[in-house]
Amino acid sequence: MARINALETFGGINNHPPSQITPEAIKADATSLQNPPSIDFDKYLIDLSDEVPEPIPLVSISGDPLFTRGNISCITGKAKSRKSSLTALFASQFLNADEDGNVVIFDTEQNLYYVHKTARRIHRLMEWDEKQNDDRLRVFFLREETTEMRLEVFKEVILRLRPALVFLDGVRDILKSINNEEECSAIINILLNLSSATDCHICAIIHENPSSDKERGWIGTEIVNKSETVVSVAPDGDNISVVSPKFCKGKPFEKFYIRTDANGLPEYCDPKVKPKNTKKLTSLFSEILPTGVTLSYGDLRSKIMDKRKIVDKSAEKNIQNAIEQSIIIKNNVGLYYSAEINKNLSIDDESLPF
Repeated sequence: MARINALETFGGINNHPPSQITPEAIKADATSLQNPPSIDFDKYLIDLSDEVPEPIPLVSISGDPLFTRGNISCITGKAKSRKSSLTALFASQFLNADEDGNVVIFDTEQNLYYVHKTARRIHRLMEWDEKQNDDRLRVFFLREETTEMRLEVFKEVILRLRPALVFLDGVRDILKSINNEEECSAIINILLNLSSATDCHICAIIHENPSSDKERGWIGTEIVNKSETVVSVAPDGDNISVVSPKFCKGKPFEKFYIRTDANGLPEYCDPKVKPKNTKKLTSLFSEILPTGVTLSYGDLRSKIMDKRKIVDKSAEKNIQNAIEQSIIIKNNVGLYYSAEINKNLSIDDESLPF
C-alpha cells in the first residue's frame, strides 16, 4: 500500500490517473518495464570520443559567422525594410567568396516581374550578364502555386540540387496556418532535416507584426527558437536600413547598414549622420548663462534641473550634449560659459568670462 500511495502522489506510472492505480496496473507496468520496446537508442547517444568539426561558415560579418552549413536561420523585419536587398547582398557575398558555391532562392510573395528583378540584381552585383542564366544561382517563382505544391518544390529542389545556401522568401507561404502548432512544427522539422541531410544553410524570411518587433504567428516564434542566427532589418532614415543581431547562438555580429546606390543595387554603407537639434539646447544655456556669466559644473546642473524640472542625470546629459556641440565652453579655471552669447564679444571686452 505504501508503494501505491507514493505513485498516487506523482500521478502513477505510464500516466495512469491516480484513480486507476491498482495492483493489477502496477503489475502490468512492471511487466512492460521488463520488456521495453526495441528502440535503437544508441544512434541518438553522443559519443565524446568523436571529433565533431565546427560548422563551415558560408556568410560572415567582420569575421563573425552568420550562416553555417547544416543550420537554419531567419531574417525578420517589417514590410519594405529591405529584407530582399539584404538577401541579395548575402547571396552575392557568398558567391564571390566561394567560386564553387551555389545559391537557391524561393520567392513565394512577389509577382514575376519583381522576382526577375531580384535575380538580375544579384547578377549585376556579381558582374554577370543579367539576361544569361548561371547555374550557381537559381531563383524559383512559387507565388502562383498551391501551398502544398510550394512545399513539394522546395523539398525536391534542395534534395536534387544540393545548394550550399538557400533563401526562402517567405516561409509562411509553405504552410496553411501560421498559428497551427502541429503544422508549424512539421514545417520547422522539414527545414531542420533538409539542412542536416544536404549540409546546406536555409535562411527563411519572415515578417514582423506591424505593431511590434515580434515575428508573425506561431511559425515565427518557433523558427526563431530553432535558428542559428536571427537577423533584424529596420529602416533608419531615407534609403538606409540598419541590420542588427536579434539572436545568435555564437558571437553576435556588430550591427551594420545597407542602402540602395544610384544604380538601384544594394550595398553596405556607413550610418547616416543625423543632424542634431541644437535649437533647444542653445536657448536653454543662453538663458542660464547670459553675457559674462560663468557657473561651476554643480551650479550649472542645479539650474538646469530647476528650469527643466528634471533629475540630475538628465541635467548632466544636457551639459554633455552642449559641450559636444560647442554650445558651452569650460574656461581655464573650470567654469562654464555660453559660447553662443559671447561669440560676438571683442577679445578686449571686460565682460568676457575667460
